[in-house]
Amino acid sequence: MIARVERIDSKRRALLERVAGMEPDRITRRPAPDRWSIREIVEHLVLAERDIANDFRDLETFAAARPSLKDRILYRAVLFVLRFRIRVKVPAPTLEPTGDRDLDELRATWDDNHARLHDVVTKLDRSASRRAIFLHPVAGPIDVPQMLRILELHLDGHTKQIEQVHRELGG
Repeated sequence: MIARVERIDSKRRALLERVAGMEPDRITRRPAPDRWSIREIVEHLVLAERDIANDFRDLETFAAARPSLKDRILYRAVLFVLRFRIRVKVPAPTLEPTGDRDLDELRATWDDNHARLHDVVTKLDRSASRRAIFLHPVAGPIDVPQMLRILELHLDGHTKQIEQVHRELGG
């Protein structure tokens, strides 16, 4: 699990460096009225990891939550959507970017979020990590390995989206 958290961190830092090297106008411009700018995509990633880092449940109270068959099917559906980059509506209003944060603020917030995430994962023992301690807005109760898998696929998909937007804007 720690290796996956570190891999996510490496990808996250590489993405931030890539975006920081782009022209400011390119970061804030939307490729179409109904699509996000590069900065909004980064903000969405920051918000997603913030919700994850802030939503770990107390193991004693949340451990009773067992994923239902429906939850397990929805988890697989989420993985499918992320893996194949299927465009869907943001599953929670807290994940909707506002577009008013600058890149330095987003980086600082993301660094804090990721440090909290790393700290929580590091402190969990193996048995605790397999208990549902996160409530995904679509998949329901999921454990840490499932959450990290979703988080990495989410980051990978939006990284590709950022590269696509960059190319569309003439990069």
